[in-house]
Amino acid sequence: MAAPITHIALTEKVFDKFFKDKIRNDFFIGTSFPDIRYLHVIDRDKTHHNGLSISDLGNDGSFSAGVKFHSILDHAREKFIVENDTYSLCPESKYITQSLKILEDEIFYQHIKDWDIYVDYLNEILLSERDYGIVEKDLEKWHSLLQQYFKKQPNRDSTRDFTLGIGFTKEVSDEINNNIAIMRTNKKIINIIKKLYKNFDSLIT
Repeated sequence: MAAPITHIALTEKVFDKFFKDKIRNDFFIGTSFPDIRYLHVIDRDKTHHNGLSISDLGNDGSFSAGVKFHSILDHAREKFIVENDTYSLCPESKYITQSLKILEDEIFYQHIKDWDIYVDYLNEILLSERDYGIVEKDLEKWHSLLQQYFKKQPNRDSTRDFTLGIGFTKEVSDEINNNIAIMRTNKKIINIIKKLYKNFDSLIT
């Protein structure tokens, strides 16, 4: 699994190579959509898929392909993190997976030159999102949370706001921020994260 900025940055890296026939706006809204589950408004198995490959998405509409690519990215990212024994380098914490994901967001943020494009995409709620049966106020909340999170490189304050927004307590949010501060000083962790971005094309093919 990956956090929201990582989904955008890694998807942008490969979009023109694999998905140039898709509508960018719909695809990126789609690939950001599945983690709305963190608001406890839909079951995970309704937004996440197993055993997919890029070739399975050719006939899908842009939003649907984006939703499915979310899972392809999640699986490739987690496999890479585990194979590089990354968790053994991290501090012990019940929330180390969430902490590592947000550290990745912090590092990958720079790979998108104009975040306003993605913020603007989220001004629109697609009919395809409404088809999942999620009430409008929750769709609006998810879009708003992402927009605020995308506006600047993650820092202690924005990480707190986002984690509180998806339902974590202040104590958990503080623990996540403290974990990130420790991991940020570990060059081995940082290098693994940078290699994830560099090698991502090959990890999904």
